[in-house]
Amino acid sequence: MARPRKKLDEIKLFQINLRVTLNEQVQLEEIAKANGLNLVEYIRRRALQKQLPKFTMSGLQRDLLIELSRIGNNINQMSKRVNQGNPNLKGLESELSNLHKQLNEIKNQLLA
Repeated sequence: MARPRKKLDEIKLFQINLRVTLNEQVQLEEIAKANGLNLVEYIRRRALQKQLPKFTMSGLQRDLLIELSRIGNNINQMSKRVNQGNPNLKGLESELSNLHKQLNEIKNQLLA
């Protein structure tokens, strides 16, 4: 299925180049990442006075959220194997033990 066509007023035809110092670029990238946006979208929203996302998280929080998502996916895959009656569950106990250790590490980072 083809991607729906954009309306004419939604197509981005023009490019604006912006020169910044290295420090400004680093600062802008950090702020954009903290707002969950890429650099271009952050600058576009600020320049046009559009609302930034309300929920912001630090880089550490974002990394922890990604790791928790991976762990959740692993647990879902293990549950699927168990529910399908897969007789080859030898590594399941060690996998669960590893996930438990990872969850404890994340908990310690959040409490630190």
